[in-house]
Formats: sequence, structure tokens, C-alpha cells
Amino acid sequence: MVLRANAGRLLVHTIASEVATGVIRQVRTFPSLERFGLGDQLVRAAVSVPANIAEACGRGTIIEFRRFLLYARGSAQEVLSLLQVARRSGLGRGETIVALENRTALVLKMLVRL
Repeated sequence: MVLRANAGRLLVHTIASEVATGVIRQVRTFPSLERFGLGDQLVRAAVSVPANIAEACGRGTIIEFRRFLLYARGSAQEVLSLLQVARRSGLGRGETIVALENRTALVLKMLVRL
């Protein structure tokens, strides 16, 4: 069965992209040691979420769509974990990190429902 999905029309893709943008902005405020360690991993995981959602839409079959949504979910779990580490370490603005955690949790819920 052929799947016709458009990532640009999925709210979860929009929110995941906003989270990725917010993560990039926060990582820029990290001290250089954390920016190139934790920050690099956090940015790559955050960018991976909307990228995998977009790739899921572009694959064309339901089986591949589901597989790439699972990859996106795994990356979102990683983002959530790394944001918690950053917050507990006092990196970034605390309230912004918490807001990003909440948005990431929303992305996870939305991915499960797809």
C-alpha cells in the first residue's frame, strides 16, 4: 500500500522542528566544554526527530513510515534524557530547558498516536 504523507502538514513535525530550534539556541549558551560534548549530542538528537518524521513521510509505504517514526521516537527519548541532564547540571536557562522538556514529551505522545 502506498502512503501519501506530507511532513509539513503534520503538527508533530512542526513542534519537533521548534524543539530542535530551541535546543540549538540553548546549546549556544553552554560553556564551551559542555557545548562540544553534551551540547553536540543534544543538537544531533533534536535535529534527528523532525528529520526522521520527514523521512518517514517520504518513504512511501506504511511499514517504512512506522519504522522511521520509531527512529524519531527513540531520538525524542534521547533529547528528553539529555535535556534533563542539562537542567540538572545547571546548563542553559532553567525555565527554557523545562519548556523544551515539556514540548519533547508532547512530541513523544504525538508520535505514539500516529
